Amino acid sequence: MSALGALAVLAVLAFPATRAAAQDTSAASRPDSLAARIEALERSVKLLREQLAAQASSGATTRSRSPIEFSGRILMNAFINQGRSNNVDVPTFAVPAAKSFQDHSGGASFRQTILSFTAQGAKLWGADASASLEGDFFGGVQTGAGGRLLFPEPRLRIAKLTLAWETGELMVGQDVSLITPVLPVGLAALGEPTFAGSGHLWAWLPQVRVTKTLGASGPVTWALQGALVSPWGGHWLAGDVDSTDFGERTRLPFVQARLRARWGEEEMRGEVGVGVHYGWIATLGDTNLTSNAVSLTWQVPFTSWMEMRGEAYTGQVLQGLGDGGAGQNFGQNALGKKIPLRDTGGWLQLNFKPDAGWTLGFGAGRSQPNDSDLPDITRNDLAEAHMIWRPGGLPVISLELKEIQTTYRATGLSRTRQVNLGFGVEF
Repeated sequence: MSALGALAVLAVLAFPATRAAAQDTSAASRPDSLAARIEALERSVKLLREQLAAQASSGATTRSRSPIEFSGRILMNAFINQGRSNNVDVPTFAVPAAKSFQDHSGGASFRQTILSFTAQGAKLWGADASASLEGDFFGGVQTGAGGRLLFPEPRLRIAKLTLAWETGELMVGQDVSLITPVLPVGLAALGEPTFAGSGHLWAWLPQVRVTKTLGASGPVTWALQGALVSPWGGHWLAGDVDSTDFGERTRLPFVQARLRARWGEEEMRGEVGVGVHYGWIATLGDTNLTSNAVSLTWQVPFTSWMEMRGEAYTGQVLQGLGDGGAGQNFGQNALGKKIPLRDTGGWLQLNFKPDAGWTLGFGAGRSQPNDSDLPDITRNDLAEAHMIWRPGGLPVISLELKEIQTTYRATGLSRTRQVNLGFGVEF
């Protein structure tokens, strides 16, 4: 007990005795009163110790005294590209080469640095309440010296409030996709996941999500999830003053649901889920087009050092879910009129952990719009290999290779390759 605590104890014990002496009454004549005071003091000291221990373990608290955790990754990505792409540091599509330009590039960026806060420990309506906030610097770039665009802009990735009961969960916020929550491993593509546009419906959208635990069958726990999601089509009318998205113009939320199975703990934790999506996208007339999808996702550990993860989907009008349809919503009919574009895609990745510090793996993904819908991009393929080393403590180093092949109806196949070296610290 600290010196301050000892003084407090002496003061509480001494005060009744002093008062009793002044009134010529002994403390022994009121043993019940003294015992009650001692018992109350012991309870107060115990509570104080618990609060100090909780604060010491958390390191920081919110205004409401809930523990708060600050974590993140300061990451530099240096890259060399062969061939032209839509994004020099995190390419997702290859683009046809312009004859007047060289077809290679290189540079470095800190745009994929990620910072996050998590607060937890509070109770609300009988549930464990927690809140998370995660941001990066992938929101764009500002002009620097000489007119170069070298200053990354902050961007909100995740922001959510979660209430968790024993048999269910309520989440309000912006989070990973309900129907495709499994993410590929890698540090070269965090601003947009590795297989964005080539098989992964990744978009983080505002939503209200409910999860209901259905029970267990052996080691497998089943849950049913549903969500109302902010509508987003991924495009708007050129020249529109307010740039209102065609999904938002419907004033109708996306509706999503998923059946999920989980098992195992830590390195052996696995998950498989089947999801459905239904929504609407506005047109220039009075008609709303239907956006729909069915998805299958999995993360399956074979051993503590090897796992397989991936995703498969089919649907139409999926650009708003994260570059589905190879980044397109519409094809065209024989008369040149826009029609809903159907798309089938998916990705697969194998990851190996030969020891605690190393992660090795490779994967491939594809988005293949229906060719009879006459899309501008008829296929987008990506293949990658990655190596991540965490030598202990804060540092993390990665080396990743990728090749993207994008096939255009008008110009044929375009190809880009990237070598990406990541170096940073995790905390």
